[in-house]
Amino acid sequence: MLKLSVSQRAKIERALAQHDRHRNAYFWTPAASAGQRRYTERQNNWSVKFKHAGVVYEYVSDVSCSCRNYRYAGTFLCDGVQRDVRLFKRLLDP
Repeated sequence: MLKLSVSQRAKIERALAQHDRHRNAYFWTPAASAGQRRYTERQNNWSVKFKHAGVVYEYVSDVSCSCRNYRYAGTFLCDGVQRDVRLFKRLLDP
């Protein structure tokens, strides 16, 4: 398998850190004001896409905050097909 570039490795590490941080977000309490909730959503809704060995990998982070709920959905895609987090973790193995 081809080695990852430094930028690809950084993108994978950022996606995994985001996923690890928010995977238990269901139990969190959202901010009190609407402005703080929208700020949290803007900071945590992002995606990253890169191509490695002819395969397009993508991670999409979606955080939504309502008055009572904090929801997170992290989507890992491989050539447009949804996969689980293990795909990205395997890419980091030496």
